[in-house]
Amino acid sequence: MPTYVQGTDFISDTGEVRRLARNVIPADFTNDQITVYQYEVYSGIGTITGKHDWDALDVEFGSLQLVEKEIAALEIKKHFADSPEQEAVIDGLIDSAWNRFKENIVGYQETETGDESSSILETDYKSWNLNSNVDPPNRLRNTTITEVDF
Repeated sequence: MPTYVQGTDFISDTGEVRRLARNVIPADFTNDQITVYQYEVYSGIGTITGKHDWDALDVEFGSLQLVEKEIAALEIKKHFADSPEQEAVIDGLIDSAWNRFKENIVGYQETETGDESSSILETDYKSWNLNSNVDPPNRLRNTTITEVDF
C-alpha cells in the first residue's frame, strides 16, 4: 500500500476523517487505508481547481480541508454500506458535496492557479507547399552535368 504524506498528498486531518466515518469503520481499518481516500479526494480537488499544491497560506485552504474530510469520510461509509439503497443515499451525499464545492469554492476562488496565463503558441508552416514565404527546394542543385561528345 502506498504511503501518502499530509500537506503534500492530502490536506485534511486523518483523525477527523476517522471520527466522521466513526460508526462504520472497523477497529482494524488503519490510518494508511484512510489516507488513500484522502489522497483520492485531494486529487479530485486538484483536478477541478487546476491547482495541486494548496497550502495554509491560500485563502481557500480551510474550506478545501473541510471538503476533503467530508467526502473522504463519505467514501469510506460507502465502502462499508450494507445495501445498494444505503450506497445510493451516500452517492447522493457525495455528489451534493462535490456540487457545493464547485459552486461555493471554485466559483469564488481567489488563489491563482496559473491556468489563466496558459496559452498555445502557433507557428507558421515550415513546408513550402503550405507556407508561401518558404522557397520550394531546388533538387537540381546537387546534380552534375557532364558534356558528352557525339
